Amino acid sequence: MNTLDPLFDWLLATTLRASVLALVILGIQAMLRRWLPAHWRHALWLPVLLVLVLPVLPAVPFGLFPRSADATMIAVEPSLASEANAALDENTVATPAVPQQSGARVNLFAIGWLAGACAVLGAGVMGYRVNLERIRKQAVTPEEALLRSVTEATREAGLGRVPKVIVSPGVESPAVTGFLRPLLLLPAGFPAGFNRAEERLILLHELTHLKRKDLLVNWVICVLQAMHWFNPILWFAFARMRADREAACDAQVLSLDQADHRSDYGNALLKLQSSAPARMLSLGFVGIFERGSELRSRIREISSHRKAHPAWRVGGVALIGALTLMGATQAQERQPKRQANGAQQNGKAKDPLQVALEKKLDSIVIPALILQDSSLEEAVDFLRMRSKELDAATENAALKGVNLVIRKSGTAQPKTVTLALENVTLRKAIENVAEAAGLTMTVSSFTVTLTPREDAEQLEKLAQSKAMKAASEIIIPVVDIEDASLKEAVDFLNLQAAELAKDGKAPKIELGKLEKGEARVRALKLRMVPLSQALMYVAEQAKVPLFADDEMIRIGK
Repeated sequence: MNTLDPLFDWLLATTLRASVLALVILGIQAMLRRWLPAHWRHALWLPVLLVLVLPVLPAVPFGLFPRSADATMIAVEPSLASEANAALDENTVATPAVPQQSGARVNLFAIGWLAGACAVLGAGVMGYRVNLERIRKQAVTPEEALLRSVTEATREAGLGRVPKVIVSPGVESPAVTGFLRPLLLLPAGFPAGFNRAEERLILLHELTHLKRKDLLVNWVICVLQAMHWFNPILWFAFARMRADREAACDAQVLSLDQADHRSDYGNALLKLQSSAPARMLSLGFVGIFERGSELRSRIREISSHRKAHPAWRVGGVALIGALTLMGATQAQERQPKRQANGAQQNGKAKDPLQVALEKKLDSIVIPALILQDSSLEEAVDFLRMRSKELDAATENAALKGVNLVIRKSGTAQPKTVTLALENVTLRKAIENVAEAAGLTMTVSSFTVTLTPREDAEQLEKLAQSKAMKAASEIIIPVVDIEDASLKEAVDFLNLQAAELAKDGKAPKIELGKLEKGEARVRALKLRMVPLSQALMYVAEQAKVPLFADDEMIRIGK
């Protein structure tokens, strides 16, 4: 199984969920901006990060989003699963081999995404290393007075260890960086141009970033932004997240002591803005004055800063909890109610094997079904492949998925099928393909068959004959026919019917007149299949009609 396909499917599902959640958060911030404290405004983005990193989302009754393919599949009863798995071997249905071009199209999207993600992340990491190397090469020895100020600010910020200080002309604005060990980067000459209070506030801002673990979160955001490089909504959301992070850090610094430092803080930001060049540090760096920082908004918030009301501890937690439940959970799929020991439909119990097969159709969810000008065979082959990949309820890899058969007729079929669906059950996916191709979907105990609509009524009448009903009760364990004449195939089925029929009452199978010489059966490999279906497959491969009445079944005219 190609591991890139499920990864890409998961990414599409998470990027959609995170985008909707980001828009909701932006709307909440717009409505509550006057009353929402800065650190709670920044904390509202936590559910978006959770959605983007969680590999499996729990299902709850009140979930708003549909199920994803990585959700827990509905288990099939063990008593039915053993029988169904034996019947659902991948060799049960013989169809001509078709190149999996639909899968190739999906793989091309996945490969394109992976190439873009590697390019964005690679360019960011390369830029980070170049910037850091440039800063290290130009580094100068920090003054003792500056080191004492950093040590004192570290204690005030509540950090247990003083970070390494690098002073360099290559630093445009104070920032922190590093992966395993944080670094405090300061411009050469700092704190020249700043008074003692402004110097303290700038250092506290950077060290508060380390206290809040903003550097670690920033690395996570950088990776996620590279993974979702194609999604402009998330790029905007990440930019807003960084702006809210700076405002939250400002608020926490101003809350460290009782004195009012709003004026000093605002002056420090204005001085940094006037001295900072247009080119700013980016990936891997967290600084007090970043590229795209909303200076006017920050100054306004600093001037009106006040400690958050204690009630926000309850309100903020409740709001974040509600957003998390909305984005990081999924709705439980409603399953049709089934009676014990088999489903009841119109007062008639279904075959347990058919119940097991239908549960697979309802439990397997395809995150993305994208077919663009695909042939019917390509569409069916793609669904067959995805059913095997996403069948989590079947442990035996050889028995995963469902048997999907196309029953062709002489009528012309549409040349292409075009669909674009998300988070769709296998049943709905097959129904959509069948509708697009003008076919009827039929679920039996062993297979899902797509039949031309004009032939469905004729097949129904054929199945109602006494001879075909008797043939449907005879289960042939193995049918293995390869490059045989139609007469040889009919003789084999007659022999099997005589051996397996109850009380020796087997329907008679005759070979009718053939119009175009000897018909042949290329390859037919079936397991645990009713005689009636085996006859249909033989007739279809030999391209001859099938007739039945109350006494016998005839292949050919």
